[in-house]
Amino acid sequence: MSAENVVNQFVYGNVFRFNYKCIDAYQEVINPDEWLNCPNCKLKPLTWEFNNGESTACGCGESRYNHFSIHAESIMSYVSRNDGSALGYDNNALRKNWNHWVETGEELFLHAGVRDDGRW
Repeated sequence: MSAENVVNQFVYGNVFRFNYKCIDAYQEVINPDEWLNCPNCKLKPLTWEFNNGESTACGCGESRYNHFSIHAESIMSYVSRNDGSALGYDNNALRKNWNHWVETGEELFLHAGVRDDGRW
């Protein structure tokens, strides 16, 4: 592996990846100009899409396993709640929730807010 490839693995824009508090599963956002910077650490978020949701990570938090995150419902969770239909699913929900939180401090979608048992 070339030295350039090693450096690119740890750089997000002009910011070194080690400034972020998250595991390596988090990736750069598509269209970063549409995402606002975190009001606390001033970083653009990284995002992770997984089986039962999506989440963000920035430089806020204690470690890569204990960090601040904004969430959005996954398409599979949405489909399960809507009789097998993806009609109406918002592919931009995570970005909208992140930007809304940056501007207002309010989360539009809470991680444990979908089910009564505290799970997604």
